[in-house]
Amino acid sequence: MDTAVKEEKKIPFLKKKGVDIVFRISIVILSASIYSLSIVWFLEPAGLVGIGLSGVGQILNRLFLLADIEIPIGVFTLILNVPLCIYGFMKVSPKFVLYTILSVAVQSLFLMGWVPDIDLGIDPEQDKLFLAIIAGLFCGVGVGIALRYGTSTGGIDILAQAFNLRKNVSIGIFSTIFNIALAVIAGGFMQGNWANTLYTFIFIIILNVLVDKIHTAYNFLRIEIITDKAEEVSDALIKQINRGCSIVDIKGAYTHQNKFDVFMVVSSYELEHAKKVVYEVDSHAFIMVLPVKRIIGMFFRRTII
Repeated sequence: MDTAVKEEKKIPFLKKKGVDIVFRISIVILSASIYSLSIVWFLEPAGLVGIGLSGVGQILNRLFLLADIEIPIGVFTLILNVPLCIYGFMKVSPKFVLYTILSVAVQSLFLMGWVPDIDLGIDPEQDKLFLAIIAGLFCGVGVGIALRYGTSTGGIDILAQAFNLRKNVSIGIFSTIFNIALAVIAGGFMQGNWANTLYTFIFIIILNVLVDKIHTAYNFLRIEIITDKAEEVSDALIKQINRGCSIVDIKGAYTHQNKFDVFMVVSSYELEHAKKVVYEVDSHAFIMVLPVKRIIGMFFRRTII
């Protein structure tokens, strides 16, 4: 009888797990598609470079074109990501890398040259600022969506995540420095066009601002849950998020009812999961999310998946 009950409980859990996997796969495909289109439709026509390994692929593509050898950007994107995926599988997280592989596959397909060009009715040489802004918006949405739901656009994300886990290096700082270096190499040294470098800087700034708005500008967050079910909520958070939390007795000023404030500190990548856990236990819970600029003491770092 107990076995039958356990099996019945497993079925809803497996369904939720399956829905979550399908949702994440959809997010990976959507974010990778938006990210790739920002390169094909806006950056390439303007002669600007993207971010991460896609930007490296653009640089290599242009170098080979100088020798009259045309190799699609997607080929370089695929090849460059292989060693990083192997490294990420060993040092970051196998699950994280599996989603990354899917993202890289989608990007590579889009960057193989089969996506049709769109006529924006603008001159790429005269309207580079417009193209840089639109590319930043597109790319920011793609990357922001991926990060918000705990997935990745591949490439440098793997290195940035590994450095963050092991050396406490900010993911944002690492990625920004790398992308600025790409802009300087491609626009300044290769093309001798420092204006292109400046336009690429504008693209990077808009990208980062949008990613911060969609995802979060902070690595750590304090979540406070106002609830009547303090024990159930705290037990679920400890079990599923695997972090400690505290419970404070409070009283509502309007209702004069006794409630509880359950609070804990999570990484920004764990926020969506924590929200799901809370609302599965108490659908009427009130959640506040506060930025945490610095943590002193024990805080275990783990991968974003």
